[in-house]
Amino acid sequence: RVVNMSSQPLLCLRRWWQTVAVLAAVVATVSAETYPIGHDFEGLPASGGPLAAYAPSPTHPLNTLHALLFLAERTPTEIGAALPAERRHEGKDDAAFFTAKWALAQRKEAEIDASRDTRVFGGDVRTSPVKAWTPLQAAEARTLLALVSTAAQVEKLGLSPLAKLSLQWDLLQVWWRFERDEAADPATLLAMAKAIKALGQPRGVLEGLPSGLERLAEVGSPEARSRREPRIPVGLLTGAPSPWVEVDRESKVLFQAQRALVSARVFVRASDRTASEALVTGAIDAATRNQLVEIPRGTEVALLLGMVGVSTELEPVATSVASELRLRMAVAEDRLDPTSETSTRDGWNQWVWLFSRQAAFVARSPSPLRFVPDTTQSLFLEYGTPKHTVYFAQCALCHRTTGGGKQNPSGINVLGRYAKPLILSDPAKRLRDAEREMAPVVTRLRERIAGTALGRPLPPARVSSPRE
Repeated sequence: RVVNMSSQPLLCLRRWWQTVAVLAAVVATVSAETYPIGHDFEGLPASGGPLAAYAPSPTHPLNTLHALLFLAERTPTEIGAALPAERRHEGKDDAAFFTAKWALAQRKEAEIDASRDTRVFGGDVRTSPVKAWTPLQAAEARTLLALVSTAAQVEKLGLSPLAKLSLQWDLLQVWWRFERDEAADPATLLAMAKAIKALGQPRGVLEGLPSGLERLAEVGSPEARSRREPRIPVGLLTGAPSPWVEVDRESKVLFQAQRALVSARVFVRASDRTASEALVTGAIDAATRNQLVEIPRGTEVALLLGMVGVSTELEPVATSVASELRLRMAVAEDRLDPTSETSTRDGWNQWVWLFSRQAAFVARSPSPLRFVPDTTQSLFLEYGTPKHTVYFAQCALCHRTTGGGKQNPSGINVLGRYAKPLILSDPAKRLRDAEREMAPVVTRLRERIAGTALGRPLPPARVSSPRE
């Protein structure tokens, strides 16, 4: 498009620089250690070797430990039909593929060929793909964990408070999975538990850590509307008079802290704060009449997941540190359109930001959050099965506006018929909720440390599945 620079030169120059900054941010989010945008395996690890997660050298012991914790060769039990190779194999054009149930299309376990579908997943991501360790991997892990088995040893490493929390959270996630699934030997579980304790910090330190959203404007733009450009929320955590309104609701199993080790906060934004509050109260009123509130175009929803750490006293502490930020915006009408450029193909775009160890501890980026294009692939474990697909397809499962049973207005679950939403004025409420939900985790952690030392067996830990 030809731009008349003579009419508004300063405005055009500013927009040009904004575009350059946005494109630079997109490029910066793609590590050389992952397959690039447009690749058949976009966003997946290009190798199974350690990456520069906590230090510049991939051979640093903490990077080797991270690789054991967050890299694994897995065979998915479900493979989404939206993957580039699947689309190419099926041979359907967009008109034939993006029909009413497109997000549900997949190959299931009986159709999966391990020799072709097995690959390395994980990396600098939120959810570890590790299911279990071999005896050799467990032995290597115990050797590395010995370097962080006491608070004094942790101090020698010179880690920042954020790095301590991040490494503790990495360990917590895999240790808790191993405990639940009985997937590791007692010696390995004890070594992991001791390291988790050694990485603990005082509550005041953990609560004082920044969210990561403070300088997000330096790596994204509040004006981006294309799903391919990194959009950011403005004023999400500032409270009134911000247009963003936090919504309380019944806590679902998927993001309960005893399962996901996070606090989960949801925000809604309409044109201004008054309109945002009216949208929430309107949803409540509509539900009493078994109806759905109407969602204006331009409405946004944000899901903010924050890391829950463990203090020096082995108490759960819900921090402000974002492990993931998901944004969704109504940019077109609620109508399925195969030619649509929206993430859901029926009116909504989405933007995902993940906490990045590389950005925080190696690249020293202004924000530790990295933008994840919705064409990025992952092994989505947190939804009940190891499913390999792209972000836009996985998110459309629950948040598409068409073919979803008409239980949620425009795919906004938090404003649905049975969500029981409330306007939340206390920003600490959901953090305290998460700490209470973490009780089974920290109880088991204390038992593992004390009980194993005394030689008495521990009962298996159980957590509800996301489908219960």
